[in-house]
Amino acid sequence: MIRTATGTVYVLATIGALLLGKVAFGFYFVIAMAINLFEFYRLTQKGGYRPQIVTGLIIAVYLFLSLLLVQFYQMPANLFLAIVPLVLLIPIYEMWNKSATPTTNIALTVMGLVYIAIPFATLILIVAPFHNKLGEYMPKFMIALFAILWANDSGAYLVGSTMGKHKLIERISPKKTWEGAIGGAVLAAITSIVIFAKMKELNLMHAINISLITVVAGTLGDLTESMIKRHFNAKDSGKILPGHGGLLDRFDSLLFSAPVFFIYISFFLNK
Repeated sequence: MIRTATGTVYVLATIGALLLGKVAFGFYFVIAMAINLFEFYRLTQKGGYRPQIVTGLIIAVYLFLSLLLVQFYQMPANLFLAIVPLVLLIPIYEMWNKSATPTTNIALTVMGLVYIAIPFATLILIVAPFHNKLGEYMPKFMIALFAILWANDSGAYLVGSTMGKHKLIERISPKKTWEGAIGGAVLAAITSIVIFAKMKELNLMHAINISLITVVAGTLGDLTESMIKRHFNAKDSGKILPGHGGLLDRFDSLLFSAPVFFIYISFFLNK
């Protein structure tokens, strides 16, 4: 019951933030990104490393907000240039950090930005596509992306828990099966077809293609987070969501699927 209640609140909060407009979108997802990144850095600390949590969070938040200002409020694109000195602070800080693993600390700090901050920044490009006029907010593609991912999760759980026998990658995620993956992909494809049939921007072939790349990328994102948790001997990324674990446990599939989803619709939308 706790897991179901938490999941319901998470879904409603996500959809609500998307529907309420670009301010709510920015507020919700910049906080979600910061929590995801913090949870990742805390995971790496379990291995005895010392990633630069504050520096990483500052760079991530600046990246997200600067892109949001450029896309929605026509701020100059050279606003991004401040990222350069901020990133240079990472190795400079390690000169005075007196850590036994400075190179690893730098690598893990940068990895968090690549793994989490950049995919979250991609969300801005999905709700404000380049081919539309600057400032226009279009949440329907983000809602479609989440619907496909949630359909995949639901299908994979229902089929995997009842029919699953053949393990997908047992050493990383013992509960995931090929049967569950196929069930999730089928339900995701049906969801994608229904959604894009109503939206009319993309035809049947593109709807199926989008569901396929989203499911594959999302599954790889899920497995990647499982691999990271297993490496650092952690069951969950955090405890912020009762019954689910951390926020990274819920956004892991989005981190891989959002960039490929954006690339696909950028190439084929209205073509």
